[in-house]
Amino acid sequence: MRLPTPRAAIEGPARVIDGDTLVIGGWHTRILGIDAPELDQTCHASTGQTWACGRDARQALAARVGRRQVSCRVAGQDRYGRALARCATGGTDLAGWLVREGWAIPAGNEQKRYRAASQKARANGAGMWRGSFIRPADWRRAGDPQRKKGAVHER
Repeated sequence: MRLPTPRAAIEGPARVIDGDTLVIGGWHTRILGIDAPELDQTCHASTGQTWACGRDARQALAARVGRRQVSCRVAGQDRYGRALARCATGGTDLAGWLVREGWAIPAGNEQKRYRAASQKARANGAGMWRGSFIRPADWRRAGDPQRKKGAVHER
């Protein structure tokens, strides 16, 4: 199956893979402009306890999407062959919603677009901001750095 061209629409019910990836009509689609914790990534609550923030991010997105129609506008392709797209459901930009709720951080060229929402989520201790975490890209690069002594966390 050939990837849709830029500006093409992918629409339909979505299956949530993780906090920033959906499958819509057979297309694996990465939500553009954000980075959510990996499915098996953990974060640390302010009490120091570890919690499954990657699974919670997926659950939050799945609850938001539900059985609603999701509409994505393709912007390109990532190195894994997934469509990179701006996605919305019920008129709500999913990337913006995930950042506002604290389940993703702004990433790439879209950081300015979601900066204020990220600052507000951080100030409110929303989602993964309720404690500390390793930025998802750093977590992926290090291969679960939370197990390594001295890992630096956000907060």
